[in-house]
Amino acid sequence: MRHIGIIGAGLIGGMHAERWAQLPVELAGFYDVSSEAAAKAVGKFGGRAFPSLETLLAEVEVVGVCAPTPAHKDLVLAAAAAGKDVVCEKPMARHLRDAEEMVAACETAGMRLFVAHVVRFFPEYAHAKEVLDSGQLGRPGVIRTVRGGNFPAPDTQNWYTDFEQSGGVIMDMLIHDIDYARWCFGDVSRVFARGLTFSDVQGADHVLLTMRFQNGAIGHLEGSWAYPPGNFRTRLEIAGDEGLLEVDSLDTLPLSVTLKQEKATLAAGIPVPESPMHPTDDPYYREIAHFLACLESGDDFLVSPRDGLEALRIALAAIESLRTGQPVDVATFEEE
Repeated sequence: MRHIGIIGAGLIGGMHAERWAQLPVELAGFYDVSSEAAAKAVGKFGGRAFPSLETLLAEVEVVGVCAPTPAHKDLVLAAAAAGKDVVCEKPMARHLRDAEEMVAACETAGMRLFVAHVVRFFPEYAHAKEVLDSGQLGRPGVIRTVRGGNFPAPDTQNWYTDFEQSGGVIMDMLIHDIDYARWCFGDVSRVFARGLTFSDVQGADHVLLTMRFQNGAIGHLEGSWAYPPGNFRTRLEIAGDEGLLEVDSLDTLPLSVTLKQEKATLAAGIPVPESPMHPTDDPYYREIAHFLACLESGDDFLVSPRDGLEALRIALAAIESLRTGQPVDVATFEEE
């Protein structure tokens, strides 16, 4: 039985722990720079609170990196050096050179690295990809996505408020749809972005991103942290010359509950819509179960390290376009 250690005891660390609990593994516990957060997670999910990263790495075979984005590189490098397979939350890293170093370190150590781009595992998004691949829509021409919620932890100062750490809405949230669009339509040649990321209004982060794919198709992606608290919305459209596919979270959620939240709850992150469904329909369960199954079988992950790298490259190119007001060629883009 594999022993799992989770680094980062916040919202996403708890979501991983809840799904690991449904699989034939043992959750060894948590490490967090906040010992209080680690202890709280242990009280809810079990295991132990490790006093250091080194003590956690000594007792597990698999590591879940669920810490803030700026910490990903060092944590993955430490896990690889300790001989551990890794599931790393998106975005893979804040900078492209860090992500490249992470991939190289895992390859050199012979450890497997899975980047948790969970949207590929949402049943409706996975089914949409199947429909596209079946040819029913004909030659793909346009993909349009919307992903919007409130600014993370609006009543607190945290790492999301620091653009240099979080990368704003493009890096932290729209990268979900960047990865999905690339999965559907292939590599991207050029991006152009407009938005409020560099405005002086905290929390009014809203971006419109246009992508030109190498096959000539177009992507229109909208990402927002400017929704009122308690609201979250996604939408997907894929158009080909033979048909149109549409998915809207407002139409597909069988149950929608919006509650007035306490500040402590808001501090945990963006509210995630919940609906009553079988565990095997839960995208986070599907993601973690897929990771474990591939470790056992040796099969390729649905999200490769290169996929994580390319999603990051496109996101960084989009940020550069937003900053300069000019289109950016993705293939030749180099982060300064």
